[in-house]
Amino acid sequence: MNANISEIFVSIQGEGLYVGQKQVFVRFAGCDLACSYCDEKRGLSPLISAAAAAEEVIRLARKNRAKAVSLTGGEPLLNREFIKAMAPALKDAGLAVHLETNGILYRELDKVKDLADVIAMDIKLPSSTGGKAFWREHSMFIKAAPEKTFVKVVVTSGTSAADFGKAVSLAARAYKSVPFFIQPATPEGGVKPPSRGKLDVFYRRASARLENVRILPQLHKLWGIK
Repeated sequence: MNANISEIFVSIQGEGLYVGQKQVFVRFAGCDLACSYCDEKRGLSPLISAAAAAEEVIRLARKNRAKAVSLTGGEPLLNREFIKAMAPALKDAGLAVHLETNGILYRELDKVKDLADVIAMDIKLPSSTGGKAFWREHSMFIKAAPEKTFVKVVVTSGTSAADFGKAVSLAARAYKSVPFFIQPATPEGGVKPPSRGKLDVFYRRASARLENVRILPQLHKLWGIK
């Protein structure tokens, strides 16, 4: 089983619930979306076998004392069979498997959720991404494994209160204790983050319905690392 892998590397997690943790990252090429704030490079990437990828991940983890591997992208769930082939070896090596996903491909998640220890799910807001809405898909996705999931919502200067409110409602209906991260967009490529006042409004709105809300930017960008 092969997949297009952009890179396998070690870094410090800069987003979400495990920020600050050293992890091995497996960056899959290809995504089914084109969000306005996306910072991933597009292009051809080499085909790598699941066995070879697992071997490299385990080597890097042992060398760097990393305890977790993050499957990121791109969109990892476009390669569910590859994940099914690779993940058992990673877990046998004692690594926690973190899945970073756009939170849309719920059917694919159902096939691999038992292999993931942590699911980092985006809720894509149309007024942030510049694309279509995926409320139904997100709703189905978060219900698949809520106890393993935390939610990330990227907000920009153009994010609407209506979209943000829908994301909060969606998360609250599924699991009121779900960790919910409001991520101000990194100012690059013409994308602007929200104002401090707008962030405060979003935080208060989310905190009124959810038990674990945090504001967290992309810290790895501030640190100047991958």
